[in-house]
Amino acid sequence: MLMFIGTGSAFNTALGNNNAFIKKGNELFLIDCGSTNFSRIMERGLLEGIKKITLLQTHLHADHVGSLGDLVGYSYHVMKPQQTTKITIITPKALTEDVAGILRSEGISDDQYHSIEIDESYTPENMMGITYIKPYLVTHVPTLTCFAYLLEINGKTIYYSGDCNMIPDDILSKLLTGEIDLFYQDTSKAENKVHLTLQQLTESIPEEHRHKVYCMHLDETFDREEAENLGFHVVESI
Repeated sequence: MLMFIGTGSAFNTALGNNNAFIKKGNELFLIDCGSTNFSRIMERGLLEGIKKITLLQTHLHADHVGSLGDLVGYSYHVMKPQQTTKITIITPKALTEDVAGILRSEGISDDQYHSIEIDESYTPENMMGITYIKPYLVTHVPTLTCFAYLLEINGKTIYYSGDCNMIPDDILSKLLTGEIDLFYQDTSKAENKVHLTLQQLTESIPEEHRHKVYCMHLDETFDREEAENLGFHVVESI
């Protein structure tokens, strides 16, 4: 369902910053835009034919927001018709002003993008089959407010963890009762206390449910074969 521009953790430069997307017709939906993502977007021609971009932000670590200013500036100044707003940034209330502040510090004025602020949930209209977005406050590092998301896309229920070291109780319950179709989880091999480890993921999710789970945001020591042997999927970049 989701495709990926990069699949790596912050310092796994070989895989690029973790970044999910959907491209359909002249529309592009992104989750985050980290430091390496804009260059990869350009290298892979993802903006060819695009007239509308929607971006969902999880948190403000550089590997998730570092090239957002490049994307907004390019969409406004270079993509035709020039000097028109083509990107909408969706944020929970706790992130809205911080995202705006980052963009202003990079010379991006508020009129170069649209902003949608969500609270409990958001029901989009005419957004590439995305009909529901619900943020979940999650723990990652003590210095940042971070969100995971539950999304309805083309009739499928999808969980996307962003960056976190836990699985919300409600989300785990939905997975185990069959209410979630696809489950994307940042997963590390190393014990780092900021991401869920493969061992924790294995302990949390029974084998019969692992076929729905996709490991992402992979650190340098992550072993794809080990994860797959345990019954999980591992995302790949385009």
